[in-house]
Amino acid sequence: MRVSRVTASLLVTALIASAVVLSGCAGNVGTAPMTPKVAPPVIAKAGELTVAVDLSYPPFASKMGEDKVGWDVDVAAAIADRLGLKLVLVDARPDAAAKLLAAKKADMVLGDLSVARALDLDVAFAGSYASDAPAVFSSKGVTVSPDALGGKRIATQKGSEAYWLLADTYGEQALMLYPDLREAMSALAGGQADVVAGDAIVGGYMLRDFPKIAFAGQLAQASPLGVGVSKGAPKLEVAVRRALDEMSAQGILATLRRKWVGDLPQLKSPGAESSSTADATGSP
Repeated sequence: MRVSRVTASLLVTALIASAVVLSGCAGNVGTAPMTPKVAPPVIAKAGELTVAVDLSYPPFASKMGEDKVGWDVDVAAAIADRLGLKLVLVDARPDAAAKLLAAKKADMVLGDLSVARALDLDVAFAGSYASDAPAVFSSKGVTVSPDALGGKRIATQKGSEAYWLLADTYGEQALMLYPDLREAMSALAGGQADVVAGDAIVGGYMLRDFPKIAFAGQLAQASPLGVGVSKGAPKLEVAVRRALDEMSAQGILATLRRKWVGDLPQLKSPGAESSSTADATGSP
């Protein structure tokens, strides 16, 4: 569910500053560990948890000045805290991060990592902290059925999952194509489009910059996004899974979800799923 880089707003800056208190975890980045619960060879370096995140992919991870911020950064910090380790971040997309795991240059990877992609990359899926799906957004107060968009001016990012779904249903000629989701949102806000189709989480994050636009529904079932570790590190996989379960039970995952996507409704996934296999965020 790749999207291009988006620009963070001043409101996001304020949220980042306040969410350290809310999450109770992100402030531990770079501080000395207390009592490590895992050590080499379970992790690459004693006292440190090296985590690969994609810093070109907000709201999951990005740079704001000298700071590394994002949903993935917060989740990684919370896991490191529970393992008694100092968090070290490296910038890498999941495919490159998988090579870092294999070379023992990273312990974990977060990002656009679904169960299917973890299998493709030969990475162990250690648990989920969110679910994502292609979705539809419309002007507030306008009722839109995601299943019946024929005849509407649909703005979407070419190459996105939403694009492929709608091109298959309505044909590419029925779509208004933009280089990124933010430009598609701007077209809707400016009246040049009737609806926007795109990634639910990234779109939900952008809504704070487009107050007259609202989530209108999913185009497909949601799938879990999660944490990957090396298949040669089963003890770390168990430790990460346990940490995610604790974070879910304590409401930390729900707090982080609210921080980054506000009141975006819980996305519908097939079947009942636990915190270690699907959307473990709780109710917003």
